Amino acid sequence: MKTVVCLPTYNEEESLQEMIDQIRGLGFDLFVVDAGSGDQTVAIAQQNRVPVYQRDGKGKGWGVRKAIAVAKQQGFDNLVLIDCDCTYPPQSIPDLLTHLPAYDMAVGQRRITDIPKRNRLPNKFFTAFVNLLFGSRLRDVNSGMRVFKVEGMPPLDAEEFEVEAQMTIRALKKKLKIKEVPIEYRVRKGETKVRVRDGFVILWGILKEKFGGCDG
Repeated sequence: MKTVVCLPTYNEEESLQEMIDQIRGLGFDLFVVDAGSGDQTVAIAQQNRVPVYQRDGKGKGWGVRKAIAVAKQQGFDNLVLIDCDCTYPPQSIPDLLTHLPAYDMAVGQRRITDIPKRNRLPNKFFTAFVNLLFGSRLRDVNSGMRVFKVEGMPPLDAEEFEVEAQMTIRALKKKLKIKEVPIEYRVRKGETKVRVRDGFVILWGILKEKFGGCDG
């Protein structure tokens, strides 16, 4: 089974080199999907001979959709999505992949105490809300680290930070099997890209999945 890692990027010059080194040290192929970074992100990727693809839109959802399309076009069986800010440990990728024969998606589950205090309540709320609406028993619907079978992933139309919740919900709707695997979650490098309005985007995205006729 062929596996590839995608790093969605937007101004990640402080962390990209470290992430590339760690992922290559594990023996994985990787590529970058960039959102028009204005710093040295693309240059760093090119210096390391990492393929760079530009998103069709700026938001993270566009990046994830592009990543899935690239993985399909290149004939990969499994796709690893991992944020490029050094918060998620690439060393956990092999562990997540061990669950794919039995599951369709494996998600890196963060300890709530590892998440920055300002984000803990929103993360708990969104996870509880998804569980309430869709009858699941998940612990981290917004994790930015997950691996999945490329062909089994339902189509997505998310454009921004609602994409992780949408991936989770549409997998649930299709009765796909999801495994949550505890991981270490670290302090990020560089500035956060998440804004207050993104919380409302995520909430609206969840509501649309339940009441907007989105079948996935």
